[in-house]
Amino acid sequence: MTALPRGKHLIDFLASRPEFVGVGKATASRLWERFNTDLYAILGNGEIDRLAEVLDRNQAAIVIDAWRTQQATADCVVFFDEHGIDNRLARKAVDFWGDRAVRSILDNPYRLLTVCSWKQVDDVALRLGMSIDDPRRLVAAVESVLYDRLDRKHTWCTRSTLVKLTAERLRVSHQAAEEAIENAVRDGAAIPIDEGYQPAGAAYMERYIEDRIRRHIARTVTRDLFLDGIPLAQVDAFLQSFGLSVQLTEEQAAAVKMVMANTFSLLIGGAGVGKTTALRAINATARHFGMKVYQLAVAGRAASRMSALTGQPAQTIASWLRAAAEDNIEFGRHTLVIIDEASMLDLPTLYRILFYLPGDAPLLLVGDTAQLPPIGFGLTLHRLVLENAVPKIELTKILRASEATGIPQASVFIREGRPQKLAEYVGASKGCSFFSADPHQMLDCLEDILHDFTGEEVQIVAATYAGASGIDAINRHFHQRNKERGQASQFGFAVGDPCIWLVNDYDRRLWNGSMGQVTGFDGQNVLVTFDGTPHRVSTSELDRLELAYCISVHKAQGSQFANVLVPMQATKNLDRAMLYTAVTRATDRVVVLGSRRVYDDAAKSPPVSIKRDVSLRLRMEGVSAGGHAMT
Repeated sequence: MTALPRGKHLIDFLASRPEFVGVGKATASRLWERFNTDLYAILGNGEIDRLAEVLDRNQAAIVIDAWRTQQATADCVVFFDEHGIDNRLARKAVDFWGDRAVRSILDNPYRLLTVCSWKQVDDVALRLGMSIDDPRRLVAAVESVLYDRLDRKHTWCTRSTLVKLTAERLRVSHQAAEEAIENAVRDGAAIPIDEGYQPAGAAYMERYIEDRIRRHIARTVTRDLFLDGIPLAQVDAFLQSFGLSVQLTEEQAAAVKMVMANTFSLLIGGAGVGKTTALRAINATARHFGMKVYQLAVAGRAASRMSALTGQPAQTIASWLRAAAEDNIEFGRHTLVIIDEASMLDLPTLYRILFYLPGDAPLLLVGDTAQLPPIGFGLTLHRLVLENAVPKIELTKILRASEATGIPQASVFIREGRPQKLAEYVGASKGCSFFSADPHQMLDCLEDILHDFTGEEVQIVAATYAGASGIDAINRHFHQRNKERGQASQFGFAVGDPCIWLVNDYDRRLWNGSMGQVTGFDGQNVLVTFDGTPHRVSTSELDRLELAYCISVHKAQGSQFANVLVPMQATKNLDRAMLYTAVTRATDRVVVLGSRRVYDDAAKSPPVSIKRDVSLRLRMEGVSAGGHAMT
C-alpha cells in the first residue's frame, strides 16, 4: 500500500472536527500547502496573523482557539502523524489518557495496543529505542495475542496456542515465548486458568459472573417453599385460574414454578414451543405475588415485540442499564428481571446486568441455544445451559397454534442437522418453501417474490455482505430501483428506502437495530421515521444508518417479521446456527433462495460460529439445582 502523504492526518483532523468552524477538506489542504510542517507551530503558538494569510481573520481566531481547546488531541495527532498512525486513533488515545496521552505513550509505547495493532505499536516502540528483549515488549506481545483472540470472540487460550502465537509474534523460540508468558502472568496481563490463559478483563468478568450465579443458586430455598415462603399450593392455584384463558402445558407450568422458586434460572427452547405463553404466565404470577417485573431485550424491535406479546412493558437492555446507572430503577427482593433472546448476551453485557442487579433479585434468561452466539465476545447462555447446577426448563413441544405455518417443524429439522426437503415456491402461501436460484439470478428472483408479497411486511435476511447475492449487492440493487421510480435521493439514500439504526442513542431513544424508513431530506439532514417518530440524521451521522432492504442474520436476531426471504450463497459462515436463526425470524412465511445443495450442506454442518474458547463455568462441587433439571 502506498504510504499516506505527510500531513494528511492533520488535514483530516482540521476538516472533520466540528470545533474548526468553516474549515473543510479544501481549506485544510490549502493551509498545508501554504505552511507545510510549520502549520503545527503556527497553530500551537496562536499565530493568527500567519493563518490570516489564507483564512478570514475571524475564522483564523476561531481555528486557533479550537486548536488550544483540543491541544491534548492535537499533540496526539502530531505524534501519530509523525509515526504514520491514523489520527482517528489519536482521539481514542486522548479518551484513555487525557492530556497525558503523549507522555503515557512515550513512557510505554505498548500502551497504544488499546487503540492500535501490534505491528503499528511495535514499529513505533522500536523506532523510539525500545530493545527487543525489554520486558514491556515481551508482556505486550503476550497481551496482544490474547486480545487478538478476544477480537475473534475467544476469552480463553490454551497454553500451547499462546506459546505458539507469542513465539511467532516475537519471532523467538518457544522457550523464549514461555518466558514472555511468565512475565505477563507476573505483570497481571495474562491470567492462568484451566491450563490456559485469559486477558485480565475477560477473566475478571467471567469470575464475577460465576460468583454471582453461585450466590444466586446458594440462596435458593428448598423445593417445598417458594420465594418468601409462598406455598406451592398457592402458585398452583393461581396457575389454574390463569389457565382459564390460556392453557399451559406441563412444561410451561413447570417453568413458572421454576422462576418463582429460584433467583437465577434459564428458560430455553426453539421456535413455536410457547416461550411467549410461558412468559405471559410468569409475568402474571410474579405480579400476582407482588413482584416488580422488568422485561428486557437486546434489540429495540425485540423489546417492542416482547411487550406486545406479553401485554407488559419491555425495554432494551441498554436503556435499562442506563437507568440503573442513574439510580432510576426500582430494585429489591421483589424485582424480577427477564431477558429475552438471551443467546445474544455477550460477556460484557451480562457482567453489567449482574453488576447493577441486587444479589437477592431474581433473574431469568430466556433464549434458544441453537441460534447464533452474541456479536460481542464470550459465550453466556450457550455456556450456562450446560451447567447442571443451574435451574432450567427446556420447552420442547411444538404447539398446535404454531404448526400451521410449518416454520417450527422445518426449524427443528435444521436445529437437529437433518433438514427436510422444502416444497418449491409456488406463490405467497403460508409456510416454508424453496426457490431454486443461481446467485447471479438472485436479485431478479427476489424482485419476483417481493411482487407476490406487495402490501405485506417482508424482510430479506442474508448471511454475508459480499458476493453477487450478498447484503451489499441486494441493498444497492433495490436502492437503485427505488431511485429509478423517481424517488428523491441524496447521501446514498432515497425516499422510501428502509433503513436500520446501528448504535444506541439515548437522547433520540433509538437503539441498535431500530428499523425505519427514509421520508425526505432537509439541507444536510436525512429525514427518517422510526416507529412513527420522525428524526433528522445529519450527514456527519450517516455511519450510524444503513440501508435495510436486506440485513444480516446477526442484525435480524432478536426480531421477527411476518415474511422473511433468505438468499443463500456458499460461504464459510453459512452454518446450521446461521440458517436456523434466519429461518426462525419469520412468523408466517419463509422463502429460502439458492441451491438445495448449499441449503442441505449448511443445515447439516455443525455450528462453527458457536465454537468459542471460553472459561465461563461454575466450578461447583456437590451443588445441584434443587431438583430443577432440564426437561
